[in-house]
Amino acid sequence: MDDRLMGRPETTDARREAQLVFDQLAPEYDRSDVEFFGPIGARLVAHAEVTPGDAVLDVGCGRGAVLFPAAHAVGEGGKVTGIDLSRAMVESVLAEARDKGLQQVNAMVMEGAEPAFPPESFDVITGGMSVHMLADIPRVFQAYHRLLRPGGRLALSAPVTVDDPAPEVFGLRSIARLCAAHNAGSGIYPYAEAFGGARQALPDLRAAGFTEATAREEPAFITADSPESFLLWTWTHGMRRLWERVSDRERAAAEADIKAEARARSKRTDRIVLPTPVMYVVASRPDA
Repeated sequence: MDDRLMGRPETTDARREAQLVFDQLAPEYDRSDVEFFGPIGARLVAHAEVTPGDAVLDVGCGRGAVLFPAAHAVGEGGKVTGIDLSRAMVESVLAEARDKGLQQVNAMVMEGAEPAFPPESFDVITGGMSVHMLADIPRVFQAYHRLLRPGGRLALSAPVTVDDPAPEVFGLRSIARLCAAHNAGSGIYPYAEAFGGARQALPDLRAAGFTEATAREEPAFITADSPESFLLWTWTHGMRRLWERVSDRERAAAEADIKAEARARSKRTDRIVLPTPVMYVVASRPDA
């Protein structure tokens, strides 16, 4: 699962910047005590109805928030292939798969828009917080339809843009203000609804040949032991690209604002719990 593409489609230079940042982040990405990507990944696998023996393609696999739950769901008789633009992410997820003894896992560096596999290679395609930022989504859906076997399933997750009553990022208005101050929407956080929202995603899926298409918003939560651990977490994923735009002079005040709001808006007093809604898009390729 990968939040690096939570914004408008990136330029070639911005994508190279993202690859460099995520190569650097790979050792610590999604490896703190903060929970967010893992539960969403497990939920996406449940929505995909992955079953033993399935062949699964995970687009934008990152450090395996979707890939590893899918690997457990397919069992030893199945196969899960992760693709990611970051070589370091791929190397890290492969090393972890070996450590876990998951022989059914493979990963490789590859573009997510038109993965280079033969037609009808997979029973399931997943994309956790990644696919919505690829350019030309209708064409992407067509590519995934070709890669799925008859009866195959597509399952994607994406952030829900929160603008009312005020913009929020990761459940906080302070982060949204910081994004706006540094023009950090493009390539980091969403300007608009992922996939154009359900009103656009569902017709695009049907036009690509999918059926039983649904798009539903569900609550999700970022949980951290403290405001300090939440703040440290913001440096370990795509938000690091925002922090690198913030000058040393203004960073202390921004960090103080984020910690104070996280404490004030948390759903619990003994730890940080911030609601951050997620959209799940699920569709099927019809049986032959």
